[in-house]
Amino acid sequence: MKNRMKKRKWMIATLALCALAGASSVQAAQSQLEAQAVKFNVFSNGQAVSMDKEPVVIDGSTYVPLRAIGEALGKQVEWNEWTQSIRLKDQPKVAAVHEWKNPPELTGSIKEGGFSGLLHMPSDPEDVFYTMADRGPNGEFGKDKLRTFPDDTYVPRMYKIKAANGTIEVLETIKLHLPDGRKDVYTGTSDVTGMPNLQEGDEVPYDGTGTKKLGYDPDGLDLEGIAYSPSDDTFWLSDEYRPSILQVKRDGTILGRYVPQGAKDKLLAAGAQTDIYDILPAAYNNRIANRGFEGVTISPDGRYLYTSIQSPMAVPDQKTGEKSRNLRILKMDLSSKTVVGEYLYIAEDASMFRNVKQKDIVISDLSALSQDTVLVDERDKNAGDEAQLKRIYKADFSKATNLLGTADSEQVEALSIEQLKAKGIAPVSKELVVDVAKLGYPHEKLEGLAVVNEHTIAVVNDNDFGVDGYDEQGQLQVNQNPTQMYVITVNEELK
Repeated sequence: MKNRMKKRKWMIATLALCALAGASSVQAAQSQLEAQAVKFNVFSNGQAVSMDKEPVVIDGSTYVPLRAIGEALGKQVEWNEWTQSIRLKDQPKVAAVHEWKNPPELTGSIKEGGFSGLLHMPSDPEDVFYTMADRGPNGEFGKDKLRTFPDDTYVPRMYKIKAANGTIEVLETIKLHLPDGRKDVYTGTSDVTGMPNLQEGDEVPYDGTGTKKLGYDPDGLDLEGIAYSPSDDTFWLSDEYRPSILQVKRDGTILGRYVPQGAKDKLLAAGAQTDIYDILPAAYNNRIANRGFEGVTISPDGRYLYTSIQSPMAVPDQKTGEKSRNLRILKMDLSSKTVVGEYLYIAEDASMFRNVKQKDIVISDLSALSQDTVLVDERDKNAGDEAQLKRIYKADFSKATNLLGTADSEQVEALSIEQLKAKGIAPVSKELVVDVAKLGYPHEKLEGLAVVNEHTIAVVNDNDFGVDGYDEQGQLQVNQNPTQMYVITVNEELK
């Protein structure tokens, strides 16, 4: 494009431009101004600064993109759409990368992996964590993308791990099972599986060849998050299928499954053996398939549990949910086992990124800092150089609107930011803590998140057990994508 004068309306807050020279007034920002694109070479410490937009001259002053300059100076730059503000912080650093180098085989060439959540207990050494895997190896077969389960007897499990010296060591494997005397209808034993629960609302399961339909397991679990309750020494896990949250003993015994109202009778009719409590709002029955509860966390004092839906729900329909940016986070009082809050979290706008669809911006995990403050893992589904959104935000619930039981809760997915403001609905506030994509993180799934100490967090990827689809001959493909933990230090205290 030739350098020539063009009339444009320049909004300083939206464009996030930084004046480098001159003293023109920003009060003219919203008026029609003459702007001239220019080609300047900008250097920082002898290195050329890469910019996605050319500098411009407006009213005799030169402006360059603030993000490019800030990052060149070692700053992390955040634009907050809701508050119309910009924050600059010192860039976080990767302190260590640890890898599960020799995972055991599950079936054929498929190995263990699939870390989908992460937990660090303050009483444990800083290199010891708990994590868990999801529903086991699965893929999509053929043009119809049939959901396959190459290992249909896979038992969902938790791991106690040590991450040190570049290696992830499994200290203990804890498989989930029903209480004594109960038998899962799929396995015929106390072990549960990762198979879908019901014909209604779940994917149809096929074997690893994509040619044979398999059965359903009403006690089956697709685990995605892990938290710990210090008051009774139990774990709480989030599940995508119903969606549900589960209370589990340290030995893997399932004590209870908490589901949306209306789901209990269907599960029991299908033969579920788990103790089921239908206390969650009925709207969560409208989760999009494979997009149920993803993150779960408990406040450090053990009082409150938070759990997040992975992406906006099909309210009133799936088309609306896939276009929406509005995700829900529930709050439970653990002493009474009752839901006491439902809050709105606004995901980033997909139009601000390249080759990203709104339905593919999701929440992957949570980690509580206090009763009202939670770290949120938000990501796109791209990997490597294509990844743009792998971020950890600090979300403050203290001034957010509690939507639980309100009429607005019945329509929140369909509301725009302008409509939310007009209704007086305040989402949880967001403050960027770490832009992990800027730190060279190579994986698609920024899946597990844990706070190690006041200046350190850890994240893990879900490598999907290495399953990489099917070739033209219908053979399952397995890649070498590893299971890794990134340990990241931040300058500002996490609180």
